[in-house]
Order: sequence, then structure tokens, then C-alpha cells
Amino acid sequence: MATPYQVYLVGGAVRDALLELPVTDHDWVVTGATPEQLEQQGYQQVGKQFPVFLHPKNKEEYALARKEKKQGEGYTGFICDFSPDIRLEEDLERRDLTINAIAQDQNGHLIDPFNGQKDLHNRVFRHVSNAFIEDPLRVLRVARFAARFHDFGFSIASETRSMMQAISASGELSALSAERVWKELEKALKTQHADVFFSVLQDANALDKLFPELIWTNNPLTIEALNEPKLTPAQRWAILGKDTPLVELTQLHQHIRCPNQFKNTAEQVRSFLENQHIPMNAVDWENWLMSVNAIKKPQPFMLLVEVLSKLTNSQAEDWQALREIIAAINASSLMKQGFDGAELGQALKKSRIEALEKTLSPLVC
Repeated sequence: MATPYQVYLVGGAVRDALLELPVTDHDWVVTGATPEQLEQQGYQQVGKQFPVFLHPKNKEEYALARKEKKQGEGYTGFICDFSPDIRLEEDLERRDLTINAIAQDQNGHLIDPFNGQKDLHNRVFRHVSNAFIEDPLRVLRVARFAARFHDFGFSIASETRSMMQAISASGELSALSAERVWKELEKALKTQHADVFFSVLQDANALDKLFPELIWTNNPLTIEALNEPKLTPAQRWAILGKDTPLVELTQLHQHIRCPNQFKNTAEQVRSFLENQHIPMNAVDWENWLMSVNAIKKPQPFMLLVEVLSKLTNSQAEDWQALREIIAAINASSLMKQGFDGAELGQALKKSRIEALEKTLSPLVC
């Protein structure tokens, strides 16, 4: 971009590069420009509250440098000033953590007015300025960063922790939308240390305010199960919700507007733990397998039993074998015998139970 514009790489891309992590997303800040000037160069504005533009070719985000002033509640209660004379340092000052307030110019030089590199080296999450307390979303963001970077050994600066607790006490967490809370939670669930997300929220006195129905127990079984790298975010959520009674878990899912993929797995896991007890007989297994639609939905069933097998100290392969047994029962052969309507359904059920009785694995039953 030609003079007088200045373009800087900011935020996570700079931080992750300094941590020697892969960089996939690039966010840019532009100083000395107006929205009209960027639009004339083909940039497409996408931000409503403040001007964010998509590059005409690579579609990366370019935001005008801005300052913010708190006017209302929540993370949206800000008035933004994005005039061309706002300096880069002023833009960086509004960011949450010092490690996210480092910029890099087009020559590769780092601009670090708040000592983010030092905090990266010392593995400390520290707020940039007192404006941190004005945005309740930052409690969730710090918790999510703690989960993501757990293996690096980061800690939260005591003064930053105090600010997070002050935000919780202020009541402003209630101003966060369910969608925004879920977005941060889902990002945390993509890490192997989602339990850290909840530990940080609990320490900040925010857990009961954000997830009031959740009964969360940070025990070794939970942590061991969560540390499995191949788990999906939905499976991690099911493990985290395993101790919450089904009634409360259903209420929680409504409260946070949980997507069906997460909701179904978690509720099926909790329902099994509440209502089923291994060993189970063939009738109980057939009833349960049909209740979770094991035959018609093999992929969700596989995800479900991978969680349940961990929580019941059994083998997922044994659960899958039970599904294959009932899936092999074919209605066409029974129809040839003259069964139809309700009688066909009863005959199918009887055949599935008989097949399960013959082959139930001692590891499961």
C-alpha cells in the first residue's frame, strides 16, 4: 500500500510466530487512511461497528487503527474513533493482553510498546491497560488462551486475575450474548486442555455466572479423557458435562444455545450414565441402541461410544460390535415369512434381542 498509509501485521500472527507456531490467519492494522481511500483501492468493508476491510485479492482482514471509549454494557458498549491520525500505539493499547499487542511493520521490525515479548519469554498473560476491565469478553478470552497455550507453561499475572474477578463481580458477564460465549467455549474445546478453560473461569469467579447449570469436577478421570488428542470438540464437551444431571444439562444447552452436534452427544452420554448400568442384558442393550439411532446414524454412534467407553472403562470396539449385530438383522427375510405392520416391528425387535443374547461380549455385558 502506498504512502501515506502504513500497514502492520498485528495480534495472533505476530504472537504465534514468536512462539514458533504455525501462522494461518493474518490480521492487519492500517494507519493514516480513511474508509473511502481503502474502498477506492478495492477493499470491501465488512465491519459494522468499526471499519474492517477485506483485501481485494487474498481476502485477509485489514482494520483501520482505532481507539475505543466505553459507553454501555458488555463487549459491544463502545464508541470507536478511527480517524486517520490515530497512532499504531493507540490501537495496540486497546488490546487485551500484552502478548497480543505486538505489531510488525512491512520490513519485519517489531513494535512492542507494552513489553509483550518479555511476557512471552516469561510465559505471562498480562493485561495491556486498565481498559481491560471494560470488556467482559476478556475473561473468556484469557481462559481460552490459558487452555490453548497450557503446554507452554503460561500463568496469569496476579493483577490481571484481580481484574477478571472484578469483571465477574460487576455483573457485566450477563451482557455477553450466548453466541459470543459459545464461540469462545468452542475454541477452547478444540484444545487438549479444555479443563484449563473452566479452571481459569472458576478462579475468576465467572464459571457459575457463565454456565450456572454446569456441575464441573476437575478430577483425574476427566483430565485423562480430555487429553486424548483425537477427540472432537463435541466429545470433549460431553466429557465435561458428564456430571451434570440431564435436566440441568438440557437447560444449560438452551441457555448457551448449544449446536445440536454438541447437544446430542452430551445429552446421550449423560442419559446413559444416569439410566443404564453395565452389565446390561440383551433387552436393555437393544432398547438403548435403538434409542440412540445406532443403525441409521453410525458416525454419531461411533463418536458417542468412544466417549462412553472411556467413562465406563470398556472397549469401544465391543459397543460397535453390538451395533453391527443388530444392523445385520434384515427386515426383508421377515417380510417373506409374512410379517408386516406392527407385527414386523415386533419380530425385528425379537430377532435383534435374540442375536444380542447369543453374542454379547463379556467385556461389555
